[in-house]
Formats: sequence, C-alpha cells, structure tokens
Amino acid sequence: MSVPAEALAGLKLVNADDEAMTMVSHRVLEEDRKKVFAAVFPDCAADQVVAIVAKGPSGDMKEFTAVMKGGAAELVSGSCQITFEDLTPSDCVEYAFGEAPGQWALAQVSLEALETYRGMKFEAWKQMLEKPTCEAQFRRMLQLGVVTQLYDPQMFPTPEELKPQYQVTDERTGKLISLPHPVKELRVWNAEKQQYDSINTHLTGAPTEAEKETWWTTFVGKLREEHGDEYISGLVAGK
Repeated sequence: MSVPAEALAGLKLVNADDEAMTMVSHRVLEEDRKKVFAAVFPDCAADQVVAIVAKGPSGDMKEFTAVMKGGAAELVSGSCQITFEDLTPSDCVEYAFGEAPGQWALAQVSLEALETYRGMKFEAWKQMLEKPTCEAQFRRMLQLGVVTQLYDPQMFPTPEELKPQYQVTDERTGKLISLPHPVKELRVWNAEKQQYDSINTHLTGAPTEAEKETWWTTFVGKLREEHGDEYISGLVAGK
C-alpha cells in the first residue's frame, strides 16, 4: 500500500553537513532490501517501510528510510562503526561471503569510512601470522592461506553456521579467537541512480590474484626460516 507524501512532510531530511534536503520522490521499499535492512534495523520489519530520495542544496542525492507507526512516519538511522557518524540504512555497505553468494547482509559502516579502513587490514593479517596468539591460530591461518580481501569479525560477522571454520580455541586460556574471514562481495546503494554500486574488496598492499601463489610461497618460506621447515610443514598438515 502506497504512503501519501503528506504523511512524510514533517520528517527532517538533512545531509552529512546538516543542510536541509528536499524530498524528490518516495516509494514503498522493495521486499528484498527490506529484509536485509531489518536484520540490522528491526524497525524495518514494520508493515510499511518507505524509501525517500532527497536532494541537497549542492545537488547531492541521499536515500532515507522511514517506517509508518500509527499513521506517523519515523526515520530509521544508525551510526558508523568506524566514524560514529549518523547513517541511513541506504548509506551502509552490504557484504556477502563466498560460501553464501547472493546472501547479502548490512554493515553499519559508510563507504568513505571503509576506504580509510582498507589500508590497515592486510598488515594486521600479516601480524597475526608473524606474531600468532597461539599455535591453534597459527595452524589454521597457515591452512587458510593468504587473505587479500576485506575482513573484520565485528563489521562483517561470520554467520553462525560458518563460525567453526573461522574460530580456534587458545590452548592456554580456553578463549575463542576469531580468524580473518574475507568477504567475497561488497556493494552500496546509489541514491541518484537507484541501483547498487559494486565496491572493490581488495586490501591495500595485498598481492593481486595473479601474484597470490608466488607471494604466499615466499611469505611461508620466511616463516620456515624463522620457525623451522618441519614445524611449519606439520602445522600446514594439521599436526
């Protein structure tokens, strides 16, 4: 059921600079997007969820999400996990894992924040191998191989059914340690074009697909020199 524009007239639509934006169009939110939103923003499970496209003073476009409650419209918003700035559901980056292609989930992070984060994660992954917390972590990461795509256990949490593949138990403390689980695809909604834009998942500084095998062989070779060939071979074999 459509929602009249008058029902949305009282909403405060502003951009990141707190400048007033003018509603250009509105529609009932598509069911597939509504389902993705509702997993993170429970209000979006409401019967009436509206997508509002608005234009700023400089021509910038933004899509807001509103839910109808008792005949009144309320905006749905969250905050970026990196910058803590306000985000609409449409501002948020969506991700999918290789084990479940096409099963999109929403991360409360903006594209701009994600780009600043991209440069840190490859070095963080290398540190986990060069200075492992425990042998179980070291073993499993050697078996998983080089990680070249974005990952983060808080931002892109692994689904429950896949967690056993990306968790190990520290033998000394009994604590569960999360291992890098790279995303396969990233996308973000383009309010102006009214379609998703694909986002590059590659980590800054990581080898390309063509370089991966050679890079990994060289990297593991350095670990063999440091820890001993027999020890590393044993870990790779699961011993």
